[in-house]
Amino acid sequence: MSARASGPAGRGTPPHRAATPPAPAGPGPDRRVPAAVDAGSRSSAPSTGTETRPGGRRAARVLVVGSVNIDDAVRVPRFPGPGETLSARSADTALGGKGANQAVAAARAGADVRMVGAVGTRDGGAMLAALDADGIDTGGVARLDGTPSGRAFVFIDDAAENSIVVLPGANHAIPEAAVREACLALRPGDVVLLQNEIPAATSRLAAALAREAGAAVVWNAAPAPETAEELVPGHDLLLVNEHELMQVARLHGVTAAARSAAGTDALLHGVARATGADVICTLGAAGAAYRVGGETGLAPARRVEAVDTTAAGDTFAGYFAALAGLPLRERLRRALDAASLAVTRPGASPSIPAKAEVESLSAGPDSAASSGTARAATDALAERAGAAGPHPAQAGAEPPDRRAAAPPTVGSALPPQPNPTERNTAR
Repeated sequence: MSARASGPAGRGTPPHRAATPPAPAGPGPDRRVPAAVDAGSRSSAPSTGTETRPGGRRAARVLVVGSVNIDDAVRVPRFPGPGETLSARSADTALGGKGANQAVAAARAGADVRMVGAVGTRDGGAMLAALDADGIDTGGVARLDGTPSGRAFVFIDDAAENSIVVLPGANHAIPEAAVREACLALRPGDVVLLQNEIPAATSRLAAALAREAGAAVVWNAAPAPETAEELVPGHDLLLVNEHELMQVARLHGVTAAARSAAGTDALLHGVARATGADVICTLGAAGAAYRVGGETGLAPARRVEAVDTTAAGDTFAGYFAALAGLPLRERLRRALDAASLAVTRPGASPSIPAKAEVESLSAGPDSAASSGTARAATDALAERAGAAGPHPAQAGAEPPDRRAAAPPTVGSALPPQPNPTERNTAR
């Protein structure tokens, strides 16, 4: 693999995206049909200076407010038990963090991406250079003296499953001013992507400011919130995996209703009603279940040989956010295809595929899990959620008003990253 050249934030054209003439300004989509979930073909990024996609569609403008980590990935035959010592098969260090991974995925999908976050001064330069190499504007990423960068310790077993421990570091000290400044540049049709590796107060502030600007808010509730205080109101789309969906459901007190209903449709409906947002739940190899714009369905994923699932959810989130303007089912298919490619490669951000790879796979013959497999997975999810029961602190609670949120107040160098255009899809 060849090393990527670094450059100043927001300058130059990364190797996987071709430079194109600026597009004229135009009207964005109605705020009540947010770009994050719009099933039509309208542009989500009406701005001078953004890329124009083939066919005249403008590149989405995505603001990611989230974590930037150093990932220390260790491959083991299996996860050790208490008091057990195992020999690792290998160890690697690369750029990671849910925010950074999703920013990289959105950029490689063709979006115009800006990142807001924080890193330490000792190793932050290399982390920013890795983001710069994908054409991501890192002007909103603060470098904090005396604060270590976030770090994730990722263990991957022979079944390609992972277990992760995160040291937040600078991710828990993102300056409020950086969030406010970035949100001042938002406009209707932009997408703001949030996760749970930064303080909930920071995400709530970004969500409130984004709504004021008419931007669509996508909240990836990962890691799963443990208390109601960690919920982020005011989002238009909730992205979760199975565990995260059940946890959000319990915190909103909707699990009891889902318990008496058949299938996962009731669970998705309950969470959508409680949050006032659309919901997409990724199901691993089975694909994704969704309730978007009142439509509920299942989107199957392709069958692949998984090597490392660390960045699968982040790849899906970044691609889905970047593909605003495509019909819903096409966005789901491409985001799932991107995630399918990512799990065939080791690493977090290094595994995220380039746009051309995803388009090539999406244009090829289907090799997806059957709808029966996906349905079985969602039925099992609903059964587990019902058995878990409602969260004791939220049972019987009234659904929150998502529009009532007020802006709160937020108080070793990386190795060169691989060029995504030079990676082999099949490994």
